[in-house]
Amino acid sequence: MTDRLYRHTRKQQRLSMSLCIEWLLFLLLLSVGLGLRLWLGSHYAGFMSDQNLFVQWMNALRQYGLGTVYIHDPNINYPPLFLLFMQGYAAFLHGFGITIQAGQLSFKSLLIVLDLVAGIAVFGWSLGKEKAIVRWGLLCLFVLNPALIVNSSIWGQVDILNGMLMAGALLTFLASPILAGILFALALLTKLQAIVIAPVFGCYLLKCLWQRNIKPLIHMTIGAVIPVIGVAIYFASYGGLQAMFKSAYMSAVGLYTQVTLNALNIWFYVVGTVPTTSDTAKLWNIISLRNLGFILLLLAVIYTGIYLWKCRTITTAILLKAGAWISFAFFMLPTEIHERYSIPALILILLVTMLDRKWIAIACVLSVTITYNLWGVLTSNLPQLSGIVVVWIHIFILLWIGWLMYRDMRSTSRGIVWVDTNN
Repeated sequence: MTDRLYRHTRKQQRLSMSLCIEWLLFLLLLSVGLGLRLWLGSHYAGFMSDQNLFVQWMNALRQYGLGTVYIHDPNINYPPLFLLFMQGYAAFLHGFGITIQAGQLSFKSLLIVLDLVAGIAVFGWSLGKEKAIVRWGLLCLFVLNPALIVNSSIWGQVDILNGMLMAGALLTFLASPILAGILFALALLTKLQAIVIAPVFGCYLLKCLWQRNIKPLIHMTIGAVIPVIGVAIYFASYGGLQAMFKSAYMSAVGLYTQVTLNALNIWFYVVGTVPTTSDTAKLWNIISLRNLGFILLLLAVIYTGIYLWKCRTITTAILLKAGAWISFAFFMLPTEIHERYSIPALILILLVTMLDRKWIAIACVLSVTITYNLWGVLTSNLPQLSGIVVVWIHIFILLWIGWLMYRDMRSTSRGIVWVDTNN
């Protein structure tokens, strides 16, 4: 008995030591990522129009407060969660007498911190998910990902926040639908784009209802309602609820009518349209290009439903794959898509690689092509020929993802259940 206890104690000590070493190594990796972001952020101004707008919003928040800022500044078209972060960040720097300036680290530091927090979250989740050498390679790909670095530290955008909240909702859905509902609602309170993963939850919940299991639906609804009610009560108390909803969720819809807003998707010359083509133009005088894009996205949503229905055992990996598919389809198929809308899809794909190595090549290729797309827009240099090449790569990847999902479905139809041993 004493010998068994001794062996157990030694095993626990080795595990604790191994965990400490892992954390130390990760902090070293995170330090490299921080240094790289600080250097790039200080040497490249980024997308000044976005950053100037954010700084204006920070000043408006300091002047009017979050509760009434939408009333006084109707040009604010972001949901309130990111504004809350900006308000707190601006107040913190103001306490030290620091003036926030667009294109400088005084603004970008907020986004760099969000990047680092995302890296820590991914590291904690990844513990035990893969063999050490593979997992560390994938962690490096996330922390040092060029697309994520360019988007936040150089461009000055916040897509890492809603992307990680979307990922968190998918990762926690099976274990805690209430927490998943909260995270999904917070993602929607960051950017409306998060709605693209709603079909994943909806299809799974329909499958649960078909199996007469209503608990996941109830629990997720409760989770989603909690932050929504809190935000509604807060803004209603200031008389700014209607202004918030109109500015944050309605004003940006249909604001730009080009078939693509610099996104290297199917509308970038490949289907015969130039990027500046209006998506209200009709094909054969029957259907507008905008509606055609919606139909293509609807087909992707239907495929998501078929995938979740056919997979006999729903795992975290299955949900992540479905979310990655529909997020990338959202970037590729509808009109009026910005280049940055690829970031949430990339985040989900990077997480899938921790559970399925067949997705590693996809993550690596997209990290390069998305970086190219972002950098081309930043430098106002997005050549037609090279852009078309990237679009065809993206089309191939979209079909490749669909094929991998089909293989999952075919495996389950043969009675081979894909098991996520890491969940």
